[in-house]
Amino acid sequence: MRQLRLLISHALLSFVFPAVFYVSSVSAQIPGSPAPDFTLTDLHGSKVSLSGLRGNVVIMNFWATWCGPCKAEMPSLHNLYTEYKSKGLAVVAISIDATEKPVISFIEQKKLAFPVLIDKNKEVYFDSYAGMGLPETFIIDRKGIVIEKIMGEQEWDSPRMKERILKYLTGR
Repeated sequence: MRQLRLLISHALLSFVFPAVFYVSSVSAQIPGSPAPDFTLTDLHGSKVSLSGLRGNVVIMNFWATWCGPCKAEMPSLHNLYTEYKSKGLAVVAISIDATEKPVISFIEQKKLAFPVLIDKNKEVYFDSYAGMGLPETFIIDRKGIVIEKIMGEQEWDSPRMKERILKYLTGR
């Protein structure tokens, strides 16, 4: 009997409790949960934190230059940003590339206007947002709450997406 209790205790400690801790650390990515704050460096060397964008609706897009769908959606994300930034839309693209050089080259080539942050150690992507694939985007409301998690390439400047984002910006 004692051995059975020890076996059960060991199983709980090995499998159940780590899973509970993992789930609690990932729950912030569930719509309705607070978005985990972070501070990363942009391509100009300035520190940018998510909490510094509070008051805006934030589209936070994880991407990489080696990801074809990521690169394909960037021009439409730029178009959405330039159209709605005066209404309180902030866009932050977080690159998980290992080096800045290809990121800088891509941003300059596409003339993207929104801030691009570097997460070369992938700490924000994996540890704070439990990244699962690229592109991966979180829409965060003006109070810092995750509204949506979107996987895969989007046509950000499509009428359907504009309507959705405008709804978040106007609170309707």
